[in-house]
Amino acid sequence: MAGDRCVMMFGMPMSLAPDLVRFEVRDGAAVVRLLVEQPEEAAMDGWSLMNRLTLCVVDGPGDAGYLFPRLGLDVPEGWDEAADKQGGALVLFGAATEGGLFARAV
Repeated sequence: MAGDRCVMMFGMPMSLAPDLVRFEVRDGAAVVRLLVEQPEEAAMDGWSLMNRLTLCVVDGPGDAGYLFPRLGLDVPEGWDEAADKQGGALVLFGAATEGGLFARAV
């Protein structure tokens, strides 16, 4: 799905191109949609979200994780407040409307 718009770095989160990332607010909740296939590790606990002005990292267990730019992307009004309020964000993969995983803010 992502082709050459993502780069896997040994021991590091996968770097995603901006066109593979969407920020959403759904029913007051912060959502990060990653337009990549859901990894096997999505069923495991221990995911975290580092949300900064210029970039974000969704980090999972082992080598699972994603690094992507935030600066210049369309982040809906209220997204940061929703992420702060819920202590992280729901992460959805591809076109999924349910499921996903919760990444705790760090």
